[in-house]
Amino acid sequence: MKKLLIGLLALIVLVVVAALVAPFVIPVATYKDRVIALVKQSTGRDLRINGPVRLSFLPQLEVDAKDVAFANAPGAAEPEMMRLKELEVQLRLLPLLHGAIELGRFVLTNPVIALEVDRQGRPNWVMTPPGAAPAPGAAPAKPAAPPPAAARGGSAALSELRLEDVSIVDGQVSYRDDRTGKAALFTAVNMKLSLPGLDNPFKGDGSLVWNGEKLALTVSVAKPRALLDGQASALAMSLASKPVNFGFTGQATGMPPARLGGTVDLAVPSLRGLAKWAGSPLPPGGGLGHLAIKGRIDVAGPKIAFSDAAIALDDITAKGALTLETGGAKPYLKGQLQVGQLDLNPYLPPETAPGAKPSATGTAAPGKAAPGAPSPAAGWSDAPFNLSGLGAADADFALRAGGIVYRKIVIGPSALDLHLKGGKLSADLSQLTLYHGTGTGKVVLDGSGSVPALALNFNLAGLEIQPLLVAAAGIDRFSGTGKLALDVTGRGQSQRALVSALNGKGRFDLANGAIKGVDLIGLAENPTGAITGHSSGKTDFGALTGTFTITNGVAKNDDLQLKSGVVPITGAGTVNLPARTVDYRLTVSLAGAIGVPVLVTGPWDNLSYRPDVGGILKGAVQEPGKALDQLKKLAPSGGSGTVPSPGSLLKGLLGK
Repeated sequence: MKKLLIGLLALIVLVVVAALVAPFVIPVATYKDRVIALVKQSTGRDLRINGPVRLSFLPQLEVDAKDVAFANAPGAAEPEMMRLKELEVQLRLLPLLHGAIELGRFVLTNPVIALEVDRQGRPNWVMTPPGAAPAPGAAPAKPAAPPPAAARGGSAALSELRLEDVSIVDGQVSYRDDRTGKAALFTAVNMKLSLPGLDNPFKGDGSLVWNGEKLALTVSVAKPRALLDGQASALAMSLASKPVNFGFTGQATGMPPARLGGTVDLAVPSLRGLAKWAGSPLPPGGGLGHLAIKGRIDVAGPKIAFSDAAIALDDITAKGALTLETGGAKPYLKGQLQVGQLDLNPYLPPETAPGAKPSATGTAAPGKAAPGAPSPAAGWSDAPFNLSGLGAADADFALRAGGIVYRKIVIGPSALDLHLKGGKLSADLSQLTLYHGTGTGKVVLDGSGSVPALALNFNLAGLEIQPLLVAAAGIDRFSGTGKLALDVTGRGQSQRALVSALNGKGRFDLANGAIKGVDLIGLAENPTGAITGHSSGKTDFGALTGTFTITNGVAKNDDLQLKSGVVPITGAGTVNLPARTVDYRLTVSLAGAIGVPVLVTGPWDNLSYRPDVGGILKGAVQEPGKALDQLKKLAPSGGSGTVPSPGSLLKGLLGK
């Protein structure tokens, strides 16, 4: 026994001495060449160690190598996938006898890492040992049964893993994708990892610079062993920077498919600033400032569910839930959102005159014209529609809003169901409150074809027509309350082309209103006043009804009925929507007299009212008994009271 103990002691002393002496008596080049050969055998790529190498075995394996480079994949843009100023490794030897890995120190100093994806979608970080690539045209291998936990890299592959000082010091990471041309460069990369053991919390803390902004990153895993074994573990992550701040607290599960569930807190001081920083600046406008999102998120493979969401964007606040599925041919979004006051104006492009360049000042508040915005008479825009965004995803979305503001149109509490599929957007307004009226509506915007198409269908009751016309078209001449129905369709590449192609029908039934700017009764009783430019005032009515059809942008009405006291007024004519003009003929039927026709013509924001002289004379010929008083009123002032001669009559009508 004594000899055995002496022999064992001698063996231990010999091993220690050999470990201490070996680095000095065995050429370092031998270890260097052996390491390079092993890397080539395992990865198929060259490893170069251009600087000095220091090697020590006791009390732990220590390797210190300077100026290290690892070759990139064949055909890559960069010749080296990784280059290091210095590599430091400290690996404790005794734990290896128990299947444990303990890294005392693992430091990459000034690493320069190039990550690339070639045109065939092959990433350069996937290594292929020599001779392992399948022969051209070979059939793909059949899927194998799931490997055991040890082969999958789970905690069963080793009994223990400890990381005391694992860090990256002042590194640089680049990324490029030759399929899309996208590229990114991260500089000043610093990271420190700590893992006392697989049953102890893992912590990572670091930072990097991208596009001139510093991002601080932290991550912690409560039970690394459970996560490696496909079980659940508490997880926390955070990102802090000037453009965006993000935090997550919850649980992660490593079992395929990986799952993530917990609460998120996203804060963006300015979405416009974030988009500009990310390299995709947004068009000029007044909105898309602060964004805050809080709620619960659940991720399972390609499905992301966001519930109990509280969202704040600029002055808009909302609550609801969203589900995004990315596993199909295109993303699919489903959800519901409850919004307070939804003002869309800050997110709309400014209104511009035909041929004018869009204003960069944005839109104004409801009821106020935006700086530089034209009057309604400026016409329709010829700028082409761009509806390509409608084809980016499919969606089913329910929106409930306390109020909506679009341009100058103010909508009250409403319920909107959006359906987007194949580039076709359908908006069903099951509840619509508009200027004290209520009703339903539907808007279909189809961007799936070469020419955009629009369909509108609205049915409203109790509507106050004047504020609607003022907001929609800048017309303030008409007032009244009642019903309005509209059913139109159109196709066009621009606003003007769409309006010029509108077809459909509608009807109106208004009560207790007025037509401002003209007294039709007074004009009929004294046509000479209108001829000489003295017509003014307004026409009150108890009822105004009619139907109309729209063909190629021209609305035609043949059955207008207006009741002003005991005087009935009828009308027929057209409204040319593309030209924004009116050509209309009203007939005022005075008691005991011929009907007096009145022509309504001109641009719809500056209408002209004048009696139809030819119509009056024609009526006088057909009904001379009723025409006497009208003819006397048409005589020049100062007449004798007798029926004027044809010459004096024409002089009175046309002389002025």
